[in-house]
Amino acid sequence: MLDNYYIRRKTSRRHSRTARYAPACASVGFVLLIAALALHRFNLIQQPDLVFLVTLSVGFAALALLLSAKSFYNLWRSGDAGGRRALRASFIAVLTLVPPALVLVQISAAPRIHDISTDLENSVEFNTVMENVPDLLQAHEPNFRIRTLFYLGLDDLTAQNSLSTDAVPDMLQQISAYPEVSGRQYDSAQDHVLKAVLKVMKEQGITVTGSAAVAGEDIDVSVEGVAKTLILGLRSDLAVRLRDEAEQTTVDMRAVSRYGRYDLGFNAALIENFFNALDLEMRNAVPDAPEE
Repeated sequence: MLDNYYIRRKTSRRHSRTARYAPACASVGFVLLIAALALHRFNLIQQPDLVFLVTLSVGFAALALLLSAKSFYNLWRSGDAGGRRALRASFIAVLTLVPPALVLVQISAAPRIHDISTDLENSVEFNTVMENVPDLLQAHEPNFRIRTLFYLGLDDLTAQNSLSTDAVPDMLQQISAYPEVSGRQYDSAQDHVLKAVLKVMKEQGITVTGSAAVAGEDIDVSVEGVAKTLILGLRSDLAVRLRDEAEQTTVDMRAVSRYGRYDLGFNAALIENFFNALDLEMRNAVPDAPEE
């Protein structure tokens, strides 16, 4: 009799509904996050799409945590089954929320800069046709994606930045945030420095999109390209200017994030790494032959 009682008691234990839905919500959020990062990394979607999909994944993960919390409450108050499901859902949800949380922490600590130049008085110009084609979904009336991100206060992460000289960097803000960013001057001919610049760009994985010569007091040669971060694939358009000044060549560089008002320090690091590599390349280069 006692065994039958316990059997009936066990089979009649109620299952928590929220515990059934929590793992599904957590899994959807996790899959959305991974898919968004992969698609953006391989340039299949633009940054506004990335932010929108990540926002959706965060919403599903938050919902999964709420459902899990309700499941734990039902387990404590009524002894409802589903504790293991709720625990599994909580783990997946937290795993989904960690990457966006880390990015938000970086944004909160980073200066609101997306355009970095080594020449703040005469900023480097973009002269050739760039890959920075306007986002067609933003060029016209904003759609549901853009409006949603705007209402959530995430438009600073999706705004497309201009490459014109009218959008030159904030001089005081850049000097305060990145005082070490500066151009270089080499005692070498312009064509020799140009070869070194192209070699360094290739070694650092920068895709060259064009080059141009601009007539002025001196002949300026500019090389333009696109760089991207290793994990997220966030893109920056960059231009390197080589100015021939008598027996020296002055090199300046400008890097502009494709989207977003925050570059998380990527553009400054990009310029520093580029010039460090260029310095090494110029030191190892064969000196110019003296003119007869």
